[in-house]
Amino acid sequence: MNTTYDDNPEAARVAAAQQLLFPAKPRAVCEQMGLNWWAALKLHEDGWLSYSPADTSRLNEAQEAELRFVGSLVIAGCDHGMLAILLDGLPRPFAYDAARLFYDWAARRWRLLPDPHAHPEANFTDWLETLVQSGDVNSVSGILELGQDALSRVRMEASQTELDRQASEERRVVVPVNVAD
Repeated sequence: MNTTYDDNPEAARVAAAQQLLFPAKPRAVCEQMGLNWWAALKLHEDGWLSYSPADTSRLNEAQEAELRFVGSLVIAGCDHGMLAILLDGLPRPFAYDAARLFYDWAARRWRLLPDPHAHPEANFTDWLETLVQSGDVNSVSGILELGQDALSRVRMEASQTELDRQASEERRVVVPVNVAD
């Protein structure tokens, strides 16, 4: 079973839907990242940024994400040619959350990182299938033992809860007592 997920990078796009309480200044973001100010200006001049950092006093969320995304590629050593290769096919503006994307070198495209918590049962099933296909008897046996132990504990807790409920009901039963004078 191969679980498919939507790996469209558009899901990592940052929208400028709301105003930030404390919007950052472009120069401050560049300093924080270690991006040369001139390089940031050049990114706009070359068309990699959708806005001019020099003409923008405060960044909205999308502008900051765009500067961080493209700027991080420059900091990593990408020149104009490499930016053209890496960003080809990725819709502009490049306002993406870099923590949610990865570049798939074999497919030569950006992909959304899967959320390991989104579909835990499907992810577990895929992993288990991988172990079966690779013949990893020890891992599958270990998983079986853990599953049996967990099932035993769940059943024990359910039984204990039922016993506690019955005991609670018995304490509520009032037995009339005749008091002799």
